[in-house]
Amino acid sequence: MVKKSSSIIKSNSNWLWRWAEPESELSVIPKSKTKRLAQQAKLANVDAERAVSRAYQIELSRTKAIGEAMFKSGKALRFTLSSSGRQLILRTQAARRQFEPGFRNKK
Repeated sequence: MVKKSSSIIKSNSNWLWRWAEPESELSVIPKSKTKRLAQQAKLANVDAERAVSRAYQIELSRTKAIGEAMFKSGKALRFTLSSSGRQLILRTQAARRQFEPGFRNKK
């Protein structure tokens, strides 16, 4: 049995990203070498802008994930500290109840 890919778009390449996008290839090749090089430079700039945009989006999502993790970690720390503080107060009161005769008698 052949294992099918779970991706939506089938890729024949083993690369993570496409290095040459279909738009970056010249559809109409000018006869003049100068025009051809200028057109290739223009398409290469468009590809570079798209690559930078993808990198920016990846870094943005990475930064958001790190920020969310830091927020949740701080929240957990706050709850841990408040729980530990409450436990310390309750244990102190229980000890005082045992050793001090007039401290908050149980009814």
